[in-house]
Parts: sequence; structure tokens; C-alpha cells
Amino acid sequence: MLGLVKESMDFEFRVGLVPHDVAQITPYFKVVVEEGAGLMSGYSDESYKQAGAKIVRRAEAWAQSVVVKCKEPLEHEYALLTEGATLFSYLDLAYNKSLAQMLIDKKIASLCTETLAGPKNNYPVLAPMSVVAGQLAAHLVQHYLLALEHLPGVFGLGVLLGGLAGQARAKVVVVGGGVVGLEAARFLSQAGAHVVVLELDSLKLQNHPYKDLYHLEVLAVHEANIEYALSGAVGLVGAVLVTATSTPKVILKRHLALMQKGGVVVDVACDLGGCVETIRQTSHSQPVYLQEGLLHYGVPNMPGVVAKTSSIAYSQASLPYLRYFLEHGLKGFLGANAKEVANTLGALSAYQGYLTKEGIAKAFNLPFMQAHAVLKSLETR
Repeated sequence: MLGLVKESMDFEFRVGLVPHDVAQITPYFKVVVEEGAGLMSGYSDESYKQAGAKIVRRAEAWAQSVVVKCKEPLEHEYALLTEGATLFSYLDLAYNKSLAQMLIDKKIASLCTETLAGPKNNYPVLAPMSVVAGQLAAHLVQHYLLALEHLPGVFGLGVLLGGLAGQARAKVVVVGGGVVGLEAARFLSQAGAHVVVLELDSLKLQNHPYKDLYHLEVLAVHEANIEYALSGAVGLVGAVLVTATSTPKVILKRHLALMQKGGVVVDVACDLGGCVETIRQTSHSQPVYLQEGLLHYGVPNMPGVVAKTSSIAYSQASLPYLRYFLEHGLKGFLGANAKEVANTLGALSAYQGYLTKEGIAKAFNLPFMQAHAVLKSLETR
């Protein structure tokens, strides 16, 4: 019934379920695991066997009626999905027309874990990966400022974030004050950087939880503040997320000219287009490129390289929702309103040949059906 498959994105070493959580499912549902699926997260095939799962080859794992993974399928994997199957995974659909077309063509029911709002509307399955990504972004800024050859003939500035006595601290700008932005700002500040947060949300602007605790400058997003923030900065972290749609461009090419040449741009939302005009997707194998005199980092699966930490967090966060779906079916899952499992309708991104995210459907000119209409049709059966 449930197939746990191995990730194949570049340096994507996470796994969708760890053995401890598989053991919570196998007494009630059949689980098959693709051989080697958890090895790079530190979990052997034997550990999944002990959890009650069966180890199978790739094709069999993908052929199940429910397929669980962490990141979206790649094009060479589309053919492995069975028509009408349910895909339970992060998806990042807004920037991937070929994936959207496949979901329609194969009538996949797609439960997109990053758009699952949860009982507190805090996106509980997305949140732990946002924590990881924010912390990694801070580490990456410092790493690419080191005087190492990051590209042929391109060296970092050789700047320590906290400076030393008699020197100014390095200025780093964080755009966005959600989970990613909070974690990045916290880590950068703890490393000694002068951190300026540019915040789009007026409510967060007035109630930023880290402003005083970590001595952050928190400013509203407008032209004068952007220019002030980026003037002389050595690092920029893009942390803007608008779920299920392309990220708005907040930092434009002209703004980047204000930064110190040789500085670093890390855009965490690059998988949805990013908030920096000059960002494009890269990979862990080739993570950076030089543009506007700045090193740009645009890896869409940053948490994949801290696979054990990320896999445990993802599996733990998603397990209650996956179990609820297995126990109650799609109708029960979409209409869930329990104390622990609620506000799940937003997870649906495709069903029976339709996309259920209107903005994405319009952008790609693909068939659309409202998620509420899907739920209503299921309730009348």
C-alpha cells in the first residue's frame, strides 16, 4: 500500500520516514521501502525490516498506491508513478510546469506537505525544514566569506562576521521574518554580525520576537530602507516565502550594487523563484555562481546535506498527517478537524487531472478545480 522511495535529487540524502516512525504504521498498513532509501540518513535496510517493512527494488516501491518521499519527483521518475496514486511529499510546484503536467496526466492525488497549514496555521511539516534552512543559510554566509577559492579565481572576502576589537562588525541583511529569517538572523547575530532584517509583514514588524534579544535592526521594506540595509553589506539572506506561488522579487539588481564586491547572496526560496532578482537554482555539486560581483547560492534542497537531522524532523512532523490519511482516506484527511490534525485542505495540490492551486493553474494554463470542490465531490460519493 505505502511505498517509501529513495531520493535522487543532487545530494538529497533525506528520507521521508525514519524506521521509528515506520514502526508506527506497519502494524496496520503494508509498507515497502526502496532498498538503500535511508542509508545516507544513517538508516540501514535492516533497520526498516525490524520496523516491519519489506525492502524492495525501486520499481516496486514506486508502484504502490501511496508514495512517500521528501522532495518532489524528478522528470526521470515520473514514469514510475502509477496512475491515480497518491503522492505525499514536499512539492514546490509553483516553479515546475513539467511536474504539474505530470500530476494532471497521471491523475495523481498530490498531498503537498509544505502547504499543509495545520491546527495552528503554522505549517507544521514545513517549519522544521525552515529551521534547518535558516541555520544553514547563516553558516553558508560565513563559509563563502572565507578567503577560499569558491570558483576558479574567485575568493571570498576573508571577513569574520563578528570582526575584532577596533573593527566594525560585518553587516548581513536578512529579507523576511518567518521561520527561515528568524533562524538565519539569530545565528548570524550570535556569530557577531550586524544583522538588519527587512520585513514585509507589518504585524511581524511590530512584534519581531528576536529584535531586542539578538540586537537586530528590523525595518519595513521600502526603497530607502533597502538601500540603507544593503549599503556596505557583505551578506544577504533571502527568506521570503509565499506558499504555493512564486516568490515576489524584493531585492533587485540595482540594490545589489550597494553591497561589497565579493559578498554573498543566499536565497532560501530559490525553489519558488527567490526574492532576489539575480538568483537562479544551483545544486550542491555546483552551489555558487558569480553575478554582479557577488557569489550567489541557490540550492533548492539545502537541508538534504544534514540528512539525519532533517529526516528525523520531517518524519516526526509528517507522521500524524500520514497516519490520519491512511486511516481515514482522502475524504477524511481533507476534511480533518481534529485537535491534532486540522486545516489539511491546503495540502491538496492536484486531484484527478486538475490542479487545486488556482495561481499555479493560471500561470501554467492547466485545468483547475478548487480544493473545496474536490472535498464536496468526495463527500457526496
